[in-house]
Amino acid sequence: MLLKRVETIGAHFFNESFMTLATKWFTALPAFQASEQPVPAQKRAVHISIALLIFAIALAARFLLDPYLPVGFPYLTFFPAVIITGFLFGVPLGGLVATLSGLSAWYYFIPPFHSFALNSGKTIAICFFVFIILVDLGLIHLMTKAYKAEARAKADKERIVDYQDVMVNELDHRIKNIFATMNAVISMSQRHAKTPEELGAKLRERLDAMGRSNLLLRGLAGKDDATLPAVLSKALAPFGVQDSGRLIAHGAAIPVSGQAIVVLSLIFHELGTNAAKYGALSAPAGTLSVLWDIRDIDGCPTVCINWSEKGGPAPAPSGINGFGSTLIKRISGTLGGTAETNYAPHGAEIVIRLPLRGISAYPTIP
Repeated sequence: MLLKRVETIGAHFFNESFMTLATKWFTALPAFQASEQPVPAQKRAVHISIALLIFAIALAARFLLDPYLPVGFPYLTFFPAVIITGFLFGVPLGGLVATLSGLSAWYYFIPPFHSFALNSGKTIAICFFVFIILVDLGLIHLMTKAYKAEARAKADKERIVDYQDVMVNELDHRIKNIFATMNAVISMSQRHAKTPEELGAKLRERLDAMGRSNLLLRGLAGKDDATLPAVLSKALAPFGVQDSGRLIAHGAAIPVSGQAIVVLSLIFHELGTNAAKYGALSAPAGTLSVLWDIRDIDGCPTVCINWSEKGGPAPAPSGINGFGSTLIKRISGTLGGTAETNYAPHGAEIVIRLPLRGISAYPTIP
């Protein structure tokens, strides 16, 4: 039983390793890359030249073998040429070689020779060639399409695994961070409350807001607008800055998709927590500015979010550049974006760039 188990594990490992290697090798082929993105003109010319060379070799080989072959094998060397070309460079170039091969066999190797005249024998031979070539190129096309789908599924799986890892770390981090956040909320409430009753009311409001912010992990409620301003408002609610005059938030009401709601909520919540613990929101005179717009960066519509703090303690990179900074960069990356932090004298500045197609429910917004 043990030997059989070892053999099973070994076979599974071999199959997995072989399939992984085969997938990597196939995705490196020009045929697969051409299906993913347009091929540059210079590289395309090289591919055409190689395809013509393969045809020339097949034609020369057919001439060399002609004295030794009986009548009835006009396509002997051309079938491999078409299959190899289609497999390496894609169906279009495979079709080019197939056309040249068919015409050459028609003219040179199917009687009457050296003529494009048609008779019943030539017609049957040509139809046979066309049928076989269509089947071969069709199978190559389906195989390329299958590998393409597998590569995309693998990439999506890797992104999901990375996202789940981020979420697990975030949940663990939130447990450790919740008491620090509550202390910050209590301190801010004490500074602005005039009576114990007002302090109690403010604490209840802000603790309720913290609870609503945590619910953003599952997305906004159906009655709320799924827009970037709504996500920002919900995420910063625990810090009580919306009606205090300490927050300037401005930008378009960009519709936000389901996954982006979670990611943006985590980003804003983490930035707000850092500001409450180390930055502008930890000082009575501190202010926070969050501005965003849509820009064209390298031909890609991109949402640029500028988070700027003023009036707080002098920035201490060691205080912020820890798990929070790493988290913001990682979860921005799950949407294909980037995050940059600058510790200016007046306070921390964070610039987050996210592709519009990665966060918007309607990625064609102008």
